[in-house]
Amino acid sequence: MKSKTSNNDTIQKLKKSRRFIEDHYSESIGLEEISNSAHLSLFHFHRMFKSYFEMTCIDYLIQVRLEKSLQLLVYSKKSISEISFEVGFPNTETYIRNFKKLYKTTPGMYRKNTTDHFENLKPLELQREKAVFQNPFQMIKNMDSFPIAIMRTDAKDKIFAKTLHRLLDKTISLGVYNNEICFYGRSLDPPKLPHSKLERWELGVKVPKEKRNKLPFPLEVVTWKKGRYLVINHRGTAKELEATYMKAYQYIIHSPFPIANDPCWEVYKKIPPFHQNTEIDIFFRLEE
Repeated sequence: MKSKTSNNDTIQKLKKSRRFIEDHYSESIGLEEISNSAHLSLFHFHRMFKSYFEMTCIDYLIQVRLEKSLQLLVYSKKSISEISFEVGFPNTETYIRNFKKLYKTTPGMYRKNTTDHFENLKPLELQREKAVFQNPFQMIKNMDSFPIAIMRTDAKDKIFAKTLHRLLDKTISLGVYNNEICFYGRSLDPPKLPHSKLERWELGVKVPKEKRNKLPFPLEVVTWKKGRYLVINHRGTAKELEATYMKAYQYIIHSPFPIANDPCWEVYKKIPPFHQNTEIDIFFRLEE
């Protein structure tokens, strides 16, 4: 019988391969490169990945590519052909075929329907008669990279308090709460459709670089990317957070700012982050 430590080590390796897919989805990668990232043999890796994540690693790669394309369809003016190549598909036909298989619609129809939905929200900042979108962002901030210890939840209905307690339990011994306490969160899901529910969400805390390889199970380390970020501040209730995102995206769609195609980071300034009156900075990374 395998020890618990051995099982945990294997799970961490599988999670590392999942992270590899999420970081390199736009490249020409396959089963061999993904298994190498986990330091597992090709013979066993395919079955272990499917057993733990309930889908093959190639299916997950395709799903990530499709989800990344959703954001580009909604928040960029790039053509469908440009988007298909940018997210890693070998040709447009393969992209459209996989898109229809997963979402039961075409990329073009998804773009039209979602954009129409956003336009109908009519945010207060939109002055239709003048076609002016006021800039809701507080600043453009230059950020250096740093490691974040992440706790991921895959539940359809995220239980924030439970995730926060698990994160605190696993990181308290790392000495990261000696000074100012600050938490980082992000959704890995594609742009929200009406009535959709958040499925994959991460909550983390900044850790010293020398401790990034000493994280207890099941924490993972991710890197806040160096670069320039558009920053918008949300103050109010958690229910009003989506409206703040809508203000940001309405401006981005009609602005010259090229937004990078990766998840936004939320930085929580109040603890606990989602009580009645929240204060959250949302960071949108700009393309280089």
